[in-house]
Amino acid sequence: MRSTKTLVLLLMVVAALSLAVACGGGDDEEPTTAPAAAVATATTAPAAQPTATTAPAPQATVKLIKIGLLSPQTGPIAQYAPGFEDAGKVAISEINEAYPGFKFELIVVDSGCDGTQAATAAQSLVDAGVVVIVGAACSGATLGAIAVAAPAGVPMVSYASTSPAITTADDDGRLFRIVPSDAQQAVALVQVVSGAGSSNPAVLYMTNDYGAGLGDNFELNWSTSLCTQIGYDPTEGSYDASTLAQSVVDGGCDSVVLMSYATDGAAIMEALLAQGFAGSIFGADGLADAAFQESFTDMAALDRLIATKPRPGEDSAVKSDFESAYAAIGGAEGAIYTHETYDAIKLVAAAIVSDPDGDLVAALKKTGINYVGASGTHTFDAAGDVLGTGYSVCEFDVSGSSVGFSCPKIWTADGGLTAN
Repeated sequence: MRSTKTLVLLLMVVAALSLAVACGGGDDEEPTTAPAAAVATATTAPAAQPTATTAPAPQATVKLIKIGLLSPQTGPIAQYAPGFEDAGKVAISEINEAYPGFKFELIVVDSGCDGTQAATAAQSLVDAGVVVIVGAACSGATLGAIAVAAPAGVPMVSYASTSPAITTADDDGRLFRIVPSDAQQAVALVQVVSGAGSSNPAVLYMTNDYGAGLGDNFELNWSTSLCTQIGYDPTEGSYDASTLAQSVVDGGCDSVVLMSYATDGAAIMEALLAQGFAGSIFGADGLADAAFQESFTDMAALDRLIATKPRPGEDSAVKSDFESAYAAIGGAEGAIYTHETYDAIKLVAAAIVSDPDGDLVAALKKTGINYVGASGTHTFDAAGDVLGTGYSVCEFDVSGSSVGFSCPKIWTADGGLTAN
């Protein structure tokens, strides 16, 4: 019996110890062996990810193109430089958007409206690596610059140089222009002067390429002798406006035709008024813009001026789009040749893109056939000239402090003088 009791007691102790062990583990203890599901998850390989050595997608190559712009920031037509440069900003913005494979950069330098300074400026552009130069404005500056650019193999497209000397310049076929020659403007000016009833005009002209060329061609096309013809150096301090005006008065001339720029033209006109000259006054494109009034001290001297300037092209989408873009950037008011500046830059860009690594002169000639621009439709002839679209005939009307400027007539080679 005792052994039986002992065995029973022993079994009870073992059972009690098993229960204690089973209840001794707390709820916060982690099992020493992961569940089957957890093991499977931990040992599953992660999704493939790009490694640090994966090659990036190739980037498109952008070709940098440098274009030079000769702007008369100093000199006798410096007041027009902001307009040229603002037109350039519009053109550069548009071509960079239009040709994503290219990055065009416009490098602007001061031509000074002077041949020597323009030659130095052109050399700086050549050294900077430009492929083409747009400019200059003044004819003498263009001729000075091409003497440097042509030997360097850099073509030029002028936006405002009108001298007949441009046509025959020694340029190795590298000089083009968007404006017609003054050989044509002289014909228009002769008809304007004679049409206004003048028969005995005096011609006062600058002795630079622009003034002399226009003055000589006016005389060539005038049917009778001139009252007087006097040349002068337009450099400030090199001419006496009163002496020039006195020559007109003493000669009994019934009118004056000025081949001048703004500063010297205004000085001569004020001297004519001061000496009592009552005849008509005419001028060419150097004076034919509303901004000319900024050169005057006595605004009354501006009254009655009639002047010619190259006529803008017919209304077109290109013209209206440019004018809207120019206004949107706050383009300079009273500017001249802005449409032509814009066209020159757009045209050279189109030529470059057409054959990036080829002959740029050949590309310019090809692009410059019926090129539709803001200033008209242009085709370069063998000399790099364009025919143009005729001339606007503009006039100033001064009433007290109010100055009116309008262009009521036009002149064309086939139609002569007609209402605008």
